[in-house]
Amino acid sequence: KTMVEYYDNDFSFEEHQMEMEQKLQSLPSSAETAEDDTTIEDDDEHVKLHPKTQAQCWDGFHTSHSTGNFFKPRRYIMKCFPCILEHCATENSTQIERPKRLLLEVGCGSGSSCLPILKNCTESTIILACDCSAKAVEVCKSVVQSATASKNFGAFVSDPSLECDESDTSFAQDVKTAHMKFLTEKTMITNCDDTVGQADIVLMIFVLSAVPPKRVGRFMHQIYDAVKSGGKVCFRDYALYDLPMMRFKETHTIHSTCSDSDGKTPRLYERGDGTLSRFFSLDTIRDIFESAGFIVEELRYATVFNDNRKTGERLKRAFVHAVFRKP
Repeated sequence: KTMVEYYDNDFSFEEHQMEMEQKLQSLPSSAETAEDDTTIEDDDEHVKLHPKTQAQCWDGFHTSHSTGNFFKPRRYIMKCFPCILEHCATENSTQIERPKRLLLEVGCGSGSSCLPILKNCTESTIILACDCSAKAVEVCKSVVQSATASKNFGAFVSDPSLECDESDTSFAQDVKTAHMKFLTEKTMITNCDDTVGQADIVLMIFVLSAVPPKRVGRFMHQIYDAVKSGGKVCFRDYALYDLPMMRFKETHTIHSTCSDSDGKTPRLYERGDGTLSRFFSLDTIRDIFESAGFIVEELRYATVFNDNRKTGERLKRAFVHAVFRKP
């Protein structure tokens, strides 16, 4: 199938970083310089940084955007991550009657990432999507059902950031239950092996930035448990000095007791709807994934020009692009 052309090295991140740092230094007050002005609570006592609060905020967001059209389909996904195409676009000749490969999207939202993959995958791949927001899962199911005839898709509610005493089941158990349910209902298979619930590929697209910083360690260890040995995590999220970071007002800064790899507090902000938005460096992402046990295969900045057709303005977007592997 014809893949959309996508470029993610449109400008130098290093030059952009220098330009943005100079801009911040020239301001009388900014989110970068205001981080020590407030005595902060422990993250777990901060109501805005509790997973349940964030789930409610995302429920509100997806209720307001129930058509699923707020985020456009990310058609570049297959281009950015060739390993998805390698796993999902080839027929499984040994056991055609049973889809063996599992792709798991964590933080599926309204389905803008999994939908393009479904349209490029063969029947030998199951795609399961999950989100902390029940409304997001509802919208995702509806969007996928209306856009594709694929029978190899399922979605469920689960939050890997929850601690043991906050959930009756672990994330790995939730994935296994969803996978088992899919196999028994859709393929009529009842004799399942130990690979059930173990993903070949996990997709994390703009999800870690929405996780409260103190919960990131728990989140990542639960992801690790749901990936099979040799499996990969395809990751993309907001980088430091991305356009939205530069546009956030100081009043939207959320102070965390955690630290990024450079020793500074996480660059964390609250959107108007209460959801979180965090911006990462390569070193911080490396530390987060390696601490969970993953091995780095790819890790770089992706820089993209977004042209505003109405104003003629050329906008600079910066992301962290990465692929990690479970040993």
